[in-house]
Amino acid sequence: MHKALQKKKNIMKLVEDNPGLGFIDIQKDTGYANGVLSHHLKTLSNEGHIRIKQGNRKIWIFSSEFDSTNDDAIIFLRKETCRKILVFLLQTNLATFSEIQKAIERNPSTTSLTMKKLLDHKLIRRTFGFPHKYALENQDKIRQIIQTTKISEINALKDRFADTFSYY
Repeated sequence: MHKALQKKKNIMKLVEDNPGLGFIDIQKDTGYANGVLSHHLKTLSNEGHIRIKQGNRKIWIFSSEFDSTNDDAIIFLRKETCRKILVFLLQTNLATFSEIQKAIERNPSTTSLTMKKLLDHKLIRRTFGFPHKYALENQDKIRQIIQTTKISEINALKDRFADTFSYY
């Protein structure tokens, strides 16, 4: 029983230190087998210590202590293209599509698809008029999340790869 408690503590420490961490990330950091990790995550979830958010092909794990209204922002900040757009808009306040596309160095279709997802999840907004300009929906929220969320360089590389295939 003592080993199981220690495993749960290890998982909780990772989740608290890295909100929005994925199953594979936890598995790599802990070395726990699929079944062992699944069991402990289910137990922690049932006990109300964590919440699990599911996407098309990935799950993200958050501490129940963490504000659930920030989940989408954290998930998108873990994706390189999204992060570049959000950080650019944080720095510039207001920008056209062309300015954003040039700043993040992505092709127009990738930029457009990513911005549509950010608009759908209400992380950015579009102004009316011509040309459209884009701004963060809540600058303070994004600034706070960037400052408090640690995404290691290895996670950034891995998330860059995942960014190519999945848009939540």
